[in-house]
Amino acid sequence: MSKKFSQQFSCSKMMLPEHRGSLQQHADQNRWEQEYRRPILDEQEQEQLQQILEQALLKKQSIKIIVLNESGRQTIYGIPLRINPGTGTILLSTGCVRPLAVKAADVIHLEKTDPG
Repeated sequence: MSKKFSQQFSCSKMMLPEHRGSLQQHADQNRWEQEYRRPILDEQEQEQLQQILEQALLKKQSIKIIVLNESGRQTIYGIPLRINPGTGTILLSTGCVRPLAVKAADVIHLEKTDPG
């Protein structure tokens, strides 16, 4: 039976190049969709992210933020300086000359990097 099972896909070796290309394109599209899919955060998860952010803001702690925007997933490390609810941005000190403004709507993950 194992021989029969192993030969079950031997016909795929004789696949036409256009079909192989189409399958590869489909696999690439699936991989891209997985990478750029925005996770659904429920109310409790949103509250946890908000608490972590506010605590880091008060204690001047470093945080790790993962954002999902048109260029893909980006990981940003910094210390939150200010939260602007009017514009929906978080200002981070990342060690650069100017603070970095991150759209709160783009944040998909947030965690403290400092102990405590």
